[in-house]
Amino acid sequence: MLRSFFNIICISLFLCLVSCDDQNQTDKDIKIISDQIDSYIEKANDKNRTYLQRKNSLEKAYGICATLDNDSFKISRLQNISYEYYDLKDLRSYKLMNEEALSLAHTIEDSLNMAKSYFCLGIYYRNSKPDVAFKNFHEAEKIYALMLKNGKNLNTISFDYGKVLIDLAHILRKAKDYTKSESLTIKAIKSFEEAENDRYIPLCYTNLGIIAKHQEQYNDAIDYYLKAIEYAKGTDKEVSQILTSFNNIGTTYKSEKKYEKAKEYYHKGLSYTKFLSENPKRHSRLLDNLAYVNFLSKDTTDVPDLFYKTLKIRDSIDDQSGIATNTLHLAEYYQFIQKDSIAKLYAERSRDASLELQNNEELLQSYKLLSEISGGNQGLEYANKYIQLNDSLVKEERMYRDKFARIRFETDQKEQQIIEVENKNTIYLLGILLLLTGISFALYFFKQRTRYLAHQNKIVQFEASYETETRISKQLHDELGNDIFQVMMQYQNDPHDSQIKDKLNTTYLKARDISRENNEFETGETYPEELNNMLKNYTQNGIQLIAIGFDRIDWDEMDKTIKITVYRVLQELMTNMQKHSQASLVKLRFSNPNDTLTISYSDNGVGVTEEHVQSKNGLRNTENRIRAIRGTLIFDSEKGKGFKAEIQIPN
Repeated sequence: MLRSFFNIICISLFLCLVSCDDQNQTDKDIKIISDQIDSYIEKANDKNRTYLQRKNSLEKAYGICATLDNDSFKISRLQNISYEYYDLKDLRSYKLMNEEALSLAHTIEDSLNMAKSYFCLGIYYRNSKPDVAFKNFHEAEKIYALMLKNGKNLNTISFDYGKVLIDLAHILRKAKDYTKSESLTIKAIKSFEEAENDRYIPLCYTNLGIIAKHQEQYNDAIDYYLKAIEYAKGTDKEVSQILTSFNNIGTTYKSEKKYEKAKEYYHKGLSYTKFLSENPKRHSRLLDNLAYVNFLSKDTTDVPDLFYKTLKIRDSIDDQSGIATNTLHLAEYYQFIQKDSIAKLYAERSRDASLELQNNEELLQSYKLLSEISGGNQGLEYANKYIQLNDSLVKEERMYRDKFARIRFETDQKEQQIIEVENKNTIYLLGILLLLTGISFALYFFKQRTRYLAHQNKIVQFEASYETETRISKQLHDELGNDIFQVMMQYQNDPHDSQIKDKLNTTYLKARDISRENNEFETGETYPEELNNMLKNYTQNGIQLIAIGFDRIDWDEMDKTIKITVYRVLQELMTNMQKHSQASLVKLRFSNPNDTLTISYSDNGVGVTEEHVQSKNGLRNTENRIRAIRGTLIFDSEKGKGFKAEIQIPN
């Protein structure tokens, strides 16, 4: 260690002497230093050298790197050194390199290297501290998303962005936040496709398959696993992905209790004998699963032999995680044949391995089994441990989901504050212009009302006045307000967008049409297209929209008033979502049972209290619109649990 330190000091002194005539490093200096660092990194990557030799090379590379100016070049070299430390499984040095790189990136405001360092730190924490990993991945995600929005290095950044998204998706899936995990995985696939690099797409489809299986959507799960194989064809990961998918398909059939189909896929996987002989961990997993599904199907002929064969392989490679599962399966087998003493030995071994690995799922099952086969107080003690651990895991999952949601919320809040500061003057200007427009139209409306009232008696005057003012209030909020909000959102996203002028002109024409009691959209043959386009306008900021049953509604046979009401109510719900909910996923379900148009709306946003729903003018207006056509609108929302609404309109 002292010799390594002495080498670093010598190299540093040499480089200082070389550069003493010129304190600013020239391109030639940087080229020399870069070559030296790369040379040491190459030596560290040489698997024929000893661990200490490789690590010593990295220490020398870091010593040289420390003499560089604090710029992007230095950061990239620190990251390259960190990758080699990761390969050596020196995770502490890997972490320190990336923390230093991140600090430098912040100092010089290098966004790209910030994102890379956040991503690397996320990898460091993902197995030990999921919440810290999530925070780092989320920071990287936001930076990459902003860079893509600004059109920078699209291919490279899209690929890195996809990697961050799939890591976030894995963390959320383990916390059982399946909806958000699914949404991020789909975004990751799109990002990889945009990068024209499908290296990680099989991993994405595998994740979708696991989510579908947990949600008991077994056919979808199998389709996803097969799709993963398709994308891996022709790559160096083809056989590896085939075996992963075959194993997962077998496990899916096992969950459906279709044991013969499960055996078929385990046998298919086991037919890759050459690959499995070089990958004993995969071999043992397939064997263990085959033995277990034989046991579940009551085909116990070769069960103990297969289990013991599997355990022998896992013992030989010290696969503690596999041993925990294997011994648990053996314990279940011996419990089934009523040899509780042997079952207890294997269950205790599974328990010990699970405790060491902190594998709570296997530990939970071992406690359950031990509670069943242990007598007296010991059995009761295991039962209590099972209950306590189960409760603890449920709380932990909920805690992590809450933490992840809070991280997203806090980050989004910070970004929103920055956007608000940057666009404050623009928004003020737009606000003033819109206010003047609103006042002008209000004056026009009241002038028209006055003329009308002059020709009516007092009672009729009062009723007409109230009706007109209510209608105008709803139209100004529902129609102009929503459309203006969309224009403002577009302006914030891209102030130079040439379409903004056209949209402002459209908004003006729409306002004029309100005074003429006309509607600005077609309610004839093109109505479904216009309704669909309006809904899709709200997905431009990364919000995912799922519309089910839209095409099954016979819009042509529907009354014009109903069409107008549906359009305006959905527009208000979507605008409310975009303004307040922080949702990333919106689901709309259309159906027409018993001649009643039913539309169910739900999002995964922050939700609101019932009192807040009642206080919102826009949502109250939607209720009034629905009631006016003899329909019903029911809101269902709870703080932190999204927002739901159900519309029912008799045809």
